Amino acid sequence: MKSGALNRRGFLTAATTGLSALKSTGRTFAQDRPTEKYIPTWDSLDSHPCPAWFTDAKLGMYFHWGLSSVPGWAPRQGGTPYAEWYWHSMRSPENPTSRYHVETYGDVFDYDDFIPMFSGRDYDPETWIAFAVRAGMKYVFMNAKHHDGFCNWPSRATNRHVAAMGPCRDIAGPFVAAARSAGLKVGFYYSLYEWYNPLYTGKPEQYAGLIKIDDYVNDFMLVQLRELIDMYSPDFLYLDGEWDQPPEFWRTRELVAYYYNRALDRGQDVLVNDRYGKGSRGLHGDVYNVEYQYDNESEGLLDHPWSYWRGVARTFGWNRDTAPSDCLTARELIHMVVDGAARNGNYDLNIGPDADGNITRVEREPVEELGRWLAVNGEAIYGTRIHSKQADENIRFTARDGWVYAIFLTWPGDMFRLQGVRAAQGSQITMLGIPGNLDWRQEGETLTVNFPVHRSRPTHIAHAWTLKIRQT
Repeated sequence: MKSGALNRRGFLTAATTGLSALKSTGRTFAQDRPTEKYIPTWDSLDSHPCPAWFTDAKLGMYFHWGLSSVPGWAPRQGGTPYAEWYWHSMRSPENPTSRYHVETYGDVFDYDDFIPMFSGRDYDPETWIAFAVRAGMKYVFMNAKHHDGFCNWPSRATNRHVAAMGPCRDIAGPFVAAARSAGLKVGFYYSLYEWYNPLYTGKPEQYAGLIKIDDYVNDFMLVQLRELIDMYSPDFLYLDGEWDQPPEFWRTRELVAYYYNRALDRGQDVLVNDRYGKGSRGLHGDVYNVEYQYDNESEGLLDHPWSYWRGVARTFGWNRDTAPSDCLTARELIHMVVDGAARNGNYDLNIGPDADGNITRVEREPVEELGRWLAVNGEAIYGTRIHSKQADENIRFTARDGWVYAIFLTWPGDMFRLQGVRAAQGSQITMLGIPGNLDWRQEGETLTVNFPVHRSRPTHIAHAWTLKIRQT
């Protein structure tokens, strides 16, 4: 079946079913709220606190999986490195993805022709969640819908979803159930805009015979977001694809007020990120997302909860062309987690399963090593807050309950020297994962901790070493 017909059916259902569903209930988006603590104003929404569970958790895992995982390709050099942008990239003649697509699938093979190939035959959410737990994650999320508009839940607003096509079963529901069974918080990523949905683009001629409906936001997007909130009760929402239009266009303030109030009714502590609309990043939201460009964007975020969001590879969606050299090493992962925790940030680590639903070795192995490190050093990460001193060359600091954790990113030898840290009189200083107390001395603002000369560097701890100090 050619994708033109498939698109016409899918988007036509989006135009009629979503609208008729709202008309049949006689409700507007702003109605049907038992609780009205939050209203759609910046003052009201900005008063919403970021839940303690998020700032305690420090680590979350994002599974980006969907239709783009079938071609699963982006150029390692040049072009768009994000494989999940395959549909967008294949439509640009100068993009390497366009040439790859024609050479691999032919020039009459459209993006939606991948749908029958998206079987997800190995998809097992319990395996995914078990992997996240081994890696030390405290919350997980997956993409409900990316910019291509293909939905990972059975949306009434469109036929382009996994229960009607491709896997022919709900993907989101079992994921939520598996996460909650494992004691993890669980949420969704959702793209506000879609590249080629004619309800949004205003170009119905792209799909012959489609009758255009003007209201993409009210009759389509908000229908879908209410579905996710009401069907799955997510602990958080990460919005994206907001950059085309201001918050007033997307009506995100109404959406978030609805979500907050629904959560209050459920006794649930939830959060939303900062992607309300064009120009809103870093201004509103419970959490500010910093995507890939960590060093350039993280400045000034210490006073507000934030997360560093990136993949193990240089992409969110699976890229079959990824080489081990394209991926973060375990050392790099551990150092990013440590640095983020020291700077009041979380780490949202992305995994891109392949088209069948398998987590590939190049992404799995460094993440599992991160989990082994956290099994020893997690005390210095989970539940901590920033110390008055966050960093000193190759040392990062976190604090909790009167303790300071000094995490050394390089092994200094037999003497660990810290400037500006005062140990409490009689403090017992230890290294996490090593039995016994360490000898130390305080000379003014310099604290020197001695590692026994008869002991070699601990082999069961790699990449970073943590001193636990009771501070005055």
